[in-house]
Amino acid sequence: MKPSRWLLPALSLVLSNPAPAIERLPVEDFARDAFTSHARLSSDGKNLAFLRDFKGRTMIHVANLETNNLTRLDPGDALLVNDTPKEVGGYTWISDRRLLLITTVLDSVYGVVAVNLDGNGGQAISGYEDNRINLNGTKFFAREVIHTFNDKNHSILMLDRHEGGVGNPNRPDIVKVNTLTGVATTVLKNPGEVARYGLDRAGVARFGVLSHGELSGAIYRPNEKAAWQTILPLQRRDGQLHPLGFDAAGNRIFVSDLTPAKRWAVFSLDPASGALSEPLLSDPKYDIIPERYSPSIDGVALAGPIFSEQKGNLVGIRYYTESPRVKWFDQDFIKYQAAADRRFPDTVNLLVDQSRDGRKLLWLAFSDQNPGSYHLLDLDQKAFKLMGVLRPWIDPAKMAPMLAVKYEARDGLVIHGYLTVPVGHQPKGLPLVVMPHGGPWVRDVWGYDPLVQLLANRGYAVLQMNYRGSTGYGDELYQEARQQIGGKIQDDIEDATRWAVAAGVADPQRIAIMGASYGGYSALFALGHNPELYRCGISFAGVTDWPAIYEDSDVAESKLASKYWRDQIGDPKKDLDRLRAVSPANFAERITAPVLIIQGKADPRVPQDQAKRMIAALEKTGRKPDSLFLGGVGHNFGREKDRVQIFNSVVAFLEKHLGPGVP
Repeated sequence: MKPSRWLLPALSLVLSNPAPAIERLPVEDFARDAFTSHARLSSDGKNLAFLRDFKGRTMIHVANLETNNLTRLDPGDALLVNDTPKEVGGYTWISDRRLLLITTVLDSVYGVVAVNLDGNGGQAISGYEDNRINLNGTKFFAREVIHTFNDKNHSILMLDRHEGGVGNPNRPDIVKVNTLTGVATTVLKNPGEVARYGLDRAGVARFGVLSHGELSGAIYRPNEKAAWQTILPLQRRDGQLHPLGFDAAGNRIFVSDLTPAKRWAVFSLDPASGALSEPLLSDPKYDIIPERYSPSIDGVALAGPIFSEQKGNLVGIRYYTESPRVKWFDQDFIKYQAAADRRFPDTVNLLVDQSRDGRKLLWLAFSDQNPGSYHLLDLDQKAFKLMGVLRPWIDPAKMAPMLAVKYEARDGLVIHGYLTVPVGHQPKGLPLVVMPHGGPWVRDVWGYDPLVQLLANRGYAVLQMNYRGSTGYGDELYQEARQQIGGKIQDDIEDATRWAVAAGVADPQRIAIMGASYGGYSALFALGHNPELYRCGISFAGVTDWPAIYEDSDVAESKLASKYWRDQIGDPKKDLDRLRAVSPANFAERITAPVLIIQGKADPRVPQDQAKRMIAALEKTGRKPDSLFLGGVGHNFGREKDRVQIFNSVVAFLEKHLGPGVP
């Protein structure tokens, strides 16, 4: 597997073959919807499902690999949502001939529906797809599939988190759903304070992770009829175990847990005693499978266990350092990986799916310069076959390399990130766009990013940093960000900018900052607190008034999300003065550089009122910002036509205020 390139060792890669002037590609090339995405193989290996745009809506398509017939599954029209199309936001194969679709309207989940691969047999399961009201007078809204039976009823197990109803969303029950009839039956009431379950291969919940405040523990039962026994008292304070699955014999469970160095690693656990093995896989610097957010590429998790149904056991573990990696425990899969890497030497090659008999394997090949393509390895034919290309109009040779970097924050903490350098140019004296990620409890990853590549194509270097609070770099870096909105998180972003100047990467007179969501907030914060660093800034859907967001955002509708925000960001009552002080709308007079504010009018997470507050505050100082409001756009870049408008606005603003990029 091809790793990411580090800045210093990679200088020769950037400098050895200087390219001619950058060919400015059409903005539309970077804004277009993927032609094929989220491809997944049915368990019998006979059909491939994938997402594709059709007349402005994302729909699921199913290709029969034996007949080459292609079927498009239309999710139908949404009820009670005027003039807004319903789309497929995600899906799961639940049997050889049936799929479960997650339908969406803008950014919101609309519901869950099951359908045959030929488009027939549709059955509402939950959400607004379904008219059922439960006994508490609320709508049944399960969406997490935790087991498929492939039986005559195409039954599945789902987590019921009591969304919108009575009950703790962090204390889920398990329901069994007949997807032909939509009838859901609770098969396991939460035994008490169980936050997570471990299921064996038959779908029986035999392991439970207990959670109470900052304490955690575990319970176990040898079979479905046995009583639960406490094997780890509710006394642990160092994070919760994450069950990953049982071994072939069903007498040991694979879990993710913290090492003494506070890194998440993979162990096997003896459920009879609660004892952990030595780590099956660990790293002194990186988490193997983080407790929280795990990055993905086209819906493929970059950190997690890989089980083989044919072998009935754990065969490998995907994990992430500065780029994707895999550890195989099985000799056959070591050979399959080697075959994929020989066939596609310039990409990272991830195993996505396997047929039940293990004879067909679906791979995703991608890199920082290559958006990706899906390939099917047929072991009987001993050959790879192309299944689909995400963005066939993108020429990887014209895309910019993404280099891994690291720097020390002011308190000595090492922060990792990525620097994308325009094709043919040295990482020296470049006009720079600093781009902090959203979240903030996520992370940037190495791979193709359309907006980053557009900026590099226009001659700008792009610096992204995984500031404290980002996942994957150990528990302490995550915990360091607790209630550091407007604090150490912002210091890390400032320190990244100053590192780029000190290292000679950036032209100190030509630096911009931009971001989306929390990244948009960070851009506005930086413009007010470090005005000498930045020539201009761009905020897309950025938070501008923290106390107000607690009431305006859709987070207020979720008990679990609301509690998380209060724990991580602050309590809007107890911490009101601090939250006001770090809200950009309250220090607009300190923002002197040009600003572009972009906002979706239908954003439920950061409502447009947040943007309007910032605009009004800046206008009050006599410095009216540029702004772009988009109808029908939620908390993302919207549809293709919206992305074209957004990307064009970003490029025009940067060229006006930062100056043109390098040729």
